[in-house]
Amino acid sequence: MSTSTAPSSASSDADSLNHDENPIKAVIFDYGEVMWMQSRNVHVYRKIEEDNKLFDNSLIPTLVSKELSSILPKGFQEDLLTGIYTAKDFDRLFLSAYNRKFGSQVESLKFFSATEYDNDAVYEEAVLTACQKLRERGVKTILMLDTYHVDEKRNGRRIPNMEKYFDHVIESCKEGVKKPDPRFYQIALDCVDVQPEEVIYIDDSKINCESAAVLGIRYIQVFNSMDMLEDLQEILGFDLD
Repeated sequence: MSTSTAPSSASSDADSLNHDENPIKAVIFDYGEVMWMQSRNVHVYRKIEEDNKLFDNSLIPTLVSKELSSILPKGFQEDLLTGIYTAKDFDRLFLSAYNRKFGSQVESLKFFSATEYDNDAVYEEAVLTACQKLRERGVKTILMLDTYHVDEKRNGRRIPNMEKYFDHVIESCKEGVKKPDPRFYQIALDCVDVQPEEVIYIDDSKINCESAAVLGIRYIQVFNSMDMLEDLQEILGFDLD
């Protein structure tokens, strides 16, 4: 199997689950590497580079560069994802790092704040279909995002079309907490009024999964979507395709 599940009280062993006494009422999904895979969305980065007349294959190297890390304020990522900074704030710093790294003189750049490219994103269709099937069965679906405010209006990220698949979209920047803070998971539980044992949490991060398990939430750690969906179907006892 390519998925991992929580032990003991957070176990996802289908044989131990009594659907009458302890039904699953909600499934919480992470976004990155669950709904959206970076490897399948390289074309979006390429389009931003092309539209801004940047060097080919230059955005991702800048993201992990010493030029960027050296100018980000201490704790910037945490503060970005909990709503203190915005994507526009990040883009200003990123532009400075980009020009320093490549010796360029780019005057303006929308990267994290470039929501106009959101409709070009490619999602895991099998996972989206599963979300629709869950909702048809009366199981609440929640998208739990570590994300940022796009601009000074501070309206969050607002990824388009997610309302087709999720009953609730919870954004860290609006709540002021991010994963793996247990308070973020509790917000998700409260929004659908369920107990931890009535929920399955799905994420590719071991740390995030373990934080959910501390609250008594079953989890499936994702290594690929096919195995994750097989495990989810086994727990639920019905097909999702």
